[in-house]
Amino acid sequence: MPTSITRVLIEVVSGKRIVDADIDELLENATRNKVLLHVLRVLGVEGDVVARREKAFRKLLESIEKASHVLEGLHYSFYKLVKPVIYVPADIDILIDKGDIASAIRRLSELGYRTAVREPFTVTLTRGSAIIDLYVHPSMGGMVYLDGSKLLEYAVTVSFHGISIPSLPSYAEALVAAAHATYKEMLYTLNDYVTVKAWNDERTAKLATELRCKPLLDYIEKLNKAVEEGLVELPYRIPLPTWMKLWSSKAFSDRLTRSTIRNAFKALASRRGLKLLKSKLTRETY
Repeated sequence: MPTSITRVLIEVVSGKRIVDADIDELLENATRNKVLLHVLRVLGVEGDVVARREKAFRKLLESIEKASHVLEGLHYSFYKLVKPVIYVPADIDILIDKGDIASAIRRLSELGYRTAVREPFTVTLTRGSAIIDLYVHPSMGGMVYLDGSKLLEYAVTVSFHGISIPSLPSYAEALVAAAHATYKEMLYTLNDYVTVKAWNDERTAKLATELRCKPLLDYIEKLNKAVEEGLVELPYRIPLPTWMKLWSSKAFSDRLTRSTIRNAFKALASRRGLKLLKSKLTRETY
C-alpha cells in the first residue's frame, strides 16, 4: 500500500489517527485538499488553527440557517455543501430556478448581502467575508456544464448539522463534485475524491447519462483508481488536453452547453477572464 501523503490523508479522513506522520505537512496538504477541519477533528489537534476553523464553521452554519429561512418558498437547493467530510467552503453555492432568482436576490439583500458579480447564469452576493453564489446553471465563464433546472428536480430535504435545508441527494453530489473539479476548477482535491468514492453509484451513472457527462464520470472513476494505486497525488491538476477533450465531448452531446460557448469566448476576451484562466492553469489549490 502506498505511503504517500495522499494515502496518509485518506486514512486520516477515514477515521484513523496517525501518530507518526509530520503533522505540519499533513495539515498543509489537508488545507490544499479542502479537508482541514475534518483532519483537525480526527487528529484531535488543539490551538489557534482549530479554533479559527471551528469559528469559521459556526459562522457558515449561521449563514446557511439565515439564508434558508429567507429563501423559504422558492425553488432552490444548496449544493456542493453536504459532503462525507466536514469542511468550510469558501462560499455557499445555491441552485435557483431562473424564475426565482430576482426574489432570492431581494430576500438576501434583507440580510445585508449585496450583488458583487453578475455573469450569465450566476450572481455572486457578498456580506463582509460571507459569499453566496446563486446559480441558474453550474457554469464556467457563462458556459454551462450541468443543467441546473434538471438538477433541481432531484432536490431533497436533508439535515445539515441540525439545520433542515434543501440539498441534492448524495449520488447527485458525487457527480457535481466530479464536474465542478474537472470542468470548472481543473483541480481534483481529496475532498472531491472522498465525495465521489463514497457516493458514486448506479444512480450517479444514470444521472451522468441524462446530463450528457458520462465520459467525465468514467474519467474520474479511472482517476480515483490511480489515486488508490499511489500513481497520483492530490490535489491533481487535470491535464489541459484532457480538460479540452472532456469539454469538447460535453459541447458535442449537450445542446445547452453548445448554445453557451459564445459566453466563454466573451469572458476570455475580458481582463478578468484572462486573469482567471491564468490562475486555473498555475494554481495548486482553490
